[in-house]
Amino acid sequence: MPQLPRVAVLGPDLTGAVGLAALVDGGIDATYLGAPTPAAEELLSRRALTARRVAGPDDHGDEPVSPSAPSEGGADFAPVVSRAGAREDPRRGFQISLDGRSLGSWDAVVVTAATVAAVRTVIGVDDPWYGGVFHPRADGVYLIGGSGGGGVAGAAAGGPAGPRPAGEAGELAEEDEAPASGPGGRLVWAQASWVGEYLRGRYLLPAYQAMLDHPGLRRVGLRRRGTCGYLRALERELRAGRARAAAAGYPLPIPAAGPGPA
Repeated sequence: MPQLPRVAVLGPDLTGAVGLAALVDGGIDATYLGAPTPAAEELLSRRALTARRVAGPDDHGDEPVSPSAPSEGGADFAPVVSRAGAREDPRRGFQISLDGRSLGSWDAVVVTAATVAAVRTVIGVDDPWYGGVFHPRADGVYLIGGSGGGGVAGAAAGGPAGPRPAGEAGELAEEDEAPASGPGGRLVWAQASWVGEYLRGRYLLPAYQAMLDHPGLRRVGLRRRGTCGYLRALERELRAGRARAAAAGYPLPIPAAGPGPA
């Protein structure tokens, strides 16, 4: 029986930490790569997820990362993602490195608006992200924390069409037991959970052309805007995707293919 994929989360801020928590909560074998910011480290500790983070090539999550070094988990974090194995194999996985040193091999990669530039060469084509999360040509690469408007890879460095953050940092950093407090946190949690359902075979994406035609999940008759409107559209898409998965026999899109961290 195929195993579930191993997922690397590249987002050393609170968005990445919330995404990791949602993936793990959904039964996905996910690992947080990069030294977290203080707020992200606090959430990882509170959720007992510090063992699921690798700060660098020589770290394997044995000890918490000190919050006194936020620069390692912020703008200075610049991982490099490349395809592993033969280019003809669409499920060959990914190699991730930092400062020229390997962070291991992974079956799938989750990025945030802060780290989407790391997968620019993997994506290659500037198609819209379906729902702001799924790239129609780059299975195995997923974006969380965007507004859902379908930013493109070519604007990953911050261009006008690039993915917009889900909300202000304060919206994610509420002192609540639930890691998804605030509108931004709820959006990130919902997007990461969506990825988790897909990786577990419980949700099936629509056809390629349908994703291009409606990348923002919007349909006629949906009037609510902002986070609430997006979440409403996402719930409708989840119902449709679960029905597609059931009709197809719950296929596992990306089974585990190789070893995890080096």
